[in-house]
Amino acid sequence: MVKRDNNFPIPDFEGVFKKLLQDLPRYVEVTAKNFFIDSFNKQGFTNENFEAWEKRNQPDYRPGGAILTATGALRNSIHTIEANTNNVTIGTYAAYAKIHNEGGIITLPVTKKMKKYFWYMYKKTQNEKWKWMALTKKETLTIKIPKRQFIGESATLMNELDKMFIDRIKQYFKTLK
Repeated sequence: MVKRDNNFPIPDFEGVFKKLLQDLPRYVEVTAKNFFIDSFNKQGFTNENFEAWEKRNQPDYRPGGAILTATGALRNSIHTIEANTNNVTIGTYAAYAKIHNEGGIITLPVTKKMKKYFWYMYKKTQNEKWKWMALTKKETLTIKIPKRQFIGESATLMNELDKMFIDRIKQYFKTLK
């Protein structure tokens, strides 16, 4: 606090502002990362409203398993790309993240290894689908990946950050008393 001649204390606004700018990027970084990771727990993304991820077409594939979490690698790939007083950017280093986040169509060459896997799945499940995939004469498979957004712009996240920012300012001023 700065003292004036009349002994009326004036808060050190510049000091509070500097401290806030110093601490805020870390708070934003942690809040944003947790928000995006929580998409995997909720099985959907929240922008203005919650949008649940489309369910799998194949109930025999990992029955009871959560979507996009077979190994946890995609969820664990979410990290901070940049964090400073002007910008906090959260992203992922997983090569397949974009197709899951945005959806789309991918084309894969049918390999011997794939056919071997199809035979394995047929023997394990006795599902005819796997047999016909193993016997296919196609050289490529075209697969539609549904959009299952887990990271991106979110009005809800921005509202949380605004609230956090106001709460931090209030907290700093309480320490000045």
